[in-house]
Order: sequence, then C-alpha cells, then structure tokens
Amino acid sequence: MSALITLTGITGFVGMRIAAQALSDGHHVRATVRKRQQGETVRSLISREAPTDKLAFVQADLLADEGWDEALAGADYVIHTASPVILGDVADEEVLVAPAVEGTKRVLHAAKNANVKRIVVTSTALIVAGHVTEGLAGPADFTPADHPRVTPYTKSKIAAEEVVRNFAAQNPSGPEVVTIHPGLIIGPPLDPEEDSESIALFRGICSGAQPAVPDLAFPVADVRDVARVHLLAMKSENMSISRYLVSFGTEPQQLPDIARILRAHGNTKAPMLIIPRFVLRFLARFNREIRLNLKLSDGLSMRLDIEATKNDFGWQPMAFEASVLDTARAIQRS
Repeated sequence: MSALITLTGITGFVGMRIAAQALSDGHHVRATVRKRQQGETVRSLISREAPTDKLAFVQADLLADEGWDEALAGADYVIHTASPVILGDVADEEVLVAPAVEGTKRVLHAAKNANVKRIVVTSTALIVAGHVTEGLAGPADFTPADHPRVTPYTKSKIAAEEVVRNFAAQNPSGPEVVTIHPGLIIGPPLDPEEDSESIALFRGICSGAQPAVPDLAFPVADVRDVARVHLLAMKSENMSISRYLVSFGTEPQQLPDIARILRAHGNTKAPMLIIPRFVLRFLARFNREIRLNLKLSDGLSMRLDIEATKNDFGWQPMAFEASVLDTARAIQRS
C-alpha cells in the first residue's frame, strides 16, 4: 500500500537512493530542498532509476523554521537523512552540530504536529561502535560524547540521537522514532558527481589516484541496503528495538580488500601497496587526516551485531564483492 513520505536530505548519497527505492515501491515522496532549483536536478538524476511522477519538493532549511509544516502536512511517514557529513577535521564543530541538532528538532516537532505514523532517522554506526574495543557493538551500545575517540562528526550524531531519545521519552504515545546506523557507505551513486567521503575514497582506489591503501577496517554497507532498511523500518510491525545497525556482516571490511577485488576483476589501476598500521601510526604524528582516521578505528573491534536488523525485517545484506564491483562500474560510467 502506497504512503506519503516526507524525506529530508534527498540531494545526498543516501537520501537520493531512498527516494528512488520508495518511488519504485509506489510511494509518494515529498522531499525538502534548501533551494528550489535543486529539485529538478534531483528529479533528473532519480528518473534514470525510478519513476518520478510521485515526487514533489518543498523548500525548507534545517536551520530555519519556514517550510517544515508544509513539508510534513498530510505525511504518513518521515525519513530524516539530512545532516552534514564531514569525517575529517572542521574549524568549528557547530558547522556539524547545529544542523544535526536543530534540524532534527524541527523535523520531529513538525512530524508530531502532522500526526505522522513513524519517523526514521539516519544515524551512524560510529555512535554505537566508536568506543567498543572487544566483542560486538550492538544496538544497546552508546558511545559517550566525551569519549576520546569521538570526532566532531560523531559528536554531532550523538547530539542528534539524544534529541531523538528525549523526544521519544516525552511523547510515549507517538509518533514512534527509529534510528538507522550504517557503517561506511559504498554502492552505486545516482549522482555521477557524488562527492561523499566514502565515494571519494573509492574513486581514489578505483582510479589509482591513491597509490596505496591504508590497513584500516570499518563496518561498511551498500547504499541500496541502507535505503531498503530505512523503508523496512518505516512500515515494519515486527520491531523489537528502536536502533538498527546496517553492514555487510558482523566483521568489519578491510579497506585493502576493495583494491584486491578490483584488481581480481581486471582493474590494473587499483593499488597493490598497503600502508601498514605501524606506518600509519607514525605518519599520524604529522598528518591530521591520518590521525583522525586512526582515531575512528585503530584499537576498536569495529564488529557489529546486525542480527536484529536481519531478524526483525527479514533482511539479508548483499555481498561485499558485488557491491564493490557495482560501485566501480557506476563510478567508471560517470
């Protein structure tokens, strides 16, 4: 049965894929954009993958009150993906924290006023696994905001989830709120100019612009799986929890494996060299980007418990190798 979904963040890697999947499923999508002219560009990109006759746009900004009541009016569900994603260093943390926190508050408030059935919020596995050194990180794990491993981006997502938890506690009669926590996201982008940090990393490996791959491991998910889990969480009547993790499996993916898979399938540009962990630790003394990447994973287990996601939604993640090859094909076509 089709529904009206209000979607934030449609111009982003995840948001655009959620919109395409929702439209393919027959739902109506009303997406928020900061500038109206963004709408037709997004429509054109999505039209390559899905019908867009049920896609509409409303102008609204995470840092302004205008437009949110219009965006939510009559909606059955809300999927809130909009939030700045900068894994590296920022001069001012508020660049990340303010839109994440204030935007989430505005979306939740407007959703309550509109009497929506459920709100699905995109978060990250980093606020679940960002402090776990042994064993599995699961839905009941919360990385403390003052943990020494926390980066500005992680802090912004922790703050946004605190807004969600407070909202849920203050509104026990609804609307219900579910958070989705993917690892690093790869997969074929709909926008050929997609510049998210994970896709930028992938481009560097695929093209050979990155001559060596760091010996790092992260939980990784395909954007199509992430989109599907959002939509399953939106309508499921079989949820046992309110936080769901998304990755290819329990074990983290080794970044050098991306290059190995690409080379095994004929990409001679993919680097053969691996930067060992001890070299990365040395280089981190002089390079902030390397230091931040180590901060996100070095010494942590990075293992995710995704059993609830599989069991509650009847979902199985796609294969890591297939995702790597699909991502490479999409990037090479762009």
